Amino acid sequence: MVTFEPGELVYVRHFQNTQIGGLFRMRAVRHDERGALLWCAHGTCGWHLNRLDDRRMSQIPLAEWVTGPKQPMPFVARHSALSWHPTGADYSVRWLFDTDGRFRSWYVNLERPGVAWRDPRLAGLDTTDWDLDVWVDADRTWRWKDEDVFAERLTQPEHYWVDDEARVRRAGREVIDLVEAGVFPFDGTWCDYRPDPSWAADTGDTPPPGWDRPRSW
Repeated sequence: MVTFEPGELVYVRHFQNTQIGGLFRMRAVRHDERGALLWCAHGTCGWHLNRLDDRRMSQIPLAEWVTGPKQPMPFVARHSALSWHPTGADYSVRWLFDTDGRFRSWYVNLERPGVAWRDPRLAGLDTTDWDLDVWVDADRTWRWKDEDVFAERLTQPEHYWVDDEARVRRAGREVIDLVEAGVFPFDGTWCDYRPDPSWAADTGDTPPPGWDRPRSW
């Protein structure tokens, strides 16, 4: 089992079929059999994969998007995030913090269970983002996010990277049950988290060599 060391740079890659759709640079807080806890500081540079003319996925028909060439385009994290990837779970949970360190909300990304990897140059976590998400306010008020996008893409199974709608919705309901019960990870744990002071934002805007290595399953 690959495990990340505290402070190690970890590149989280979101795949769409066999192509990378997003590359997110984080720091490992801890990693054990329960899962990986990662940190992204406000101002850190990540990358979305856009078309060569810089059009984003929302601007292109899905059939054209999945077949055309893409290139990494940098973006800057607008807030700090603590990201929990429980082992074997169909979701990850992010604690979002304002620039002054105040906890703001949770964001639940429904996704394929992450697979950790390491080679001589990089360490990373590979997953598939399932588009449908759950937003959870600090008072545990929750709502679905991107239901319309999810439903529209499901009508194009020959192009879409989600092949089991029921599984995605089950994962969402599992999370919502935890939210409504007020139990971990929605019980206040890590809402006062403070990172190692040496973990400044990583601002380099060029992906590291090896970022596009074959996916780990």
